[in-house]
Amino acid sequence: MEEGKLQLKKLIVFFSILITCLIPLQAKAERDGLMISWNVHLTPKPNQLDIEFIVSNNGDSDVTLEFPTSQYYDYSIYDASNKEVFRFSKGRYFLQAFQYVNIPKGTKKVWKSSWDYTAQGKKLEDGLYMLKATLLPTKINGERPTKKFVATSEFSIPLFKDFTIEKLENGVLVTGKTFHPLTGYSYSVDDGHNELIKKTSLNTKNGEFSLELPLQSNSYILTIYNEEGNPVYVGSF
Repeated sequence: MEEGKLQLKKLIVFFSILITCLIPLQAKAERDGLMISWNVHLTPKPNQLDIEFIVSNNGDSDVTLEFPTSQYYDYSIYDASNKEVFRFSKGRYFLQAFQYVNIPKGTKKVWKSSWDYTAQGKKLEDGLYMLKATLLPTKINGERPTKKFVATSEFSIPLFKDFTIEKLENGVLVTGKTFHPLTGYSYSVDDGHNELIKKTSLNTKNGEFSLELPLQSNSYILTIYNEEGNPVYVGSF
């Protein structure tokens, strides 16, 4: 009986120590997440994907990120079957020296990159893809992070396809398709000098769109913008 009580006391002490250790780790993980956020912004273009990697300091004090090399992030591209088809760091060399990135409170650090839709020298097939980006600091304000910073975003190659242009009696009809419905996209038309049609909502219901443009000039430039207001397609006709 006494031996059973002794074992029970040992278990209580063990779990008390375990909980005491885990609570600070959990609190630190939450603190890491509150201090900084990690996002990726994609702008698909006809011949390349423009990528912005964004670290935002959401805390009340400055944040310093420490990296063991000049590689601050890595990203991979996955196809619709979740197979990795491209990895940014593969075959690249980075400076083997500590790097420090200071982000004042309320500000953000943005890295820019681009990808030409190719893997091992070959252009990838049309379709839906996903980019997964990972931030790679080994320390945040001198302490090891307790959570991973991973961001994902989908895109398609190409963003628009099967463009057709038909001249009408009072303008032109532009039609096209997307691989999936787009939310918050818009378009404008100009002639290279003057804006002929201001930004207008682009309806891509069922993955298709149709624009009847009352234009009489000989040439036009159609610009399509994503939900952030950034141009993702520029074409002349």
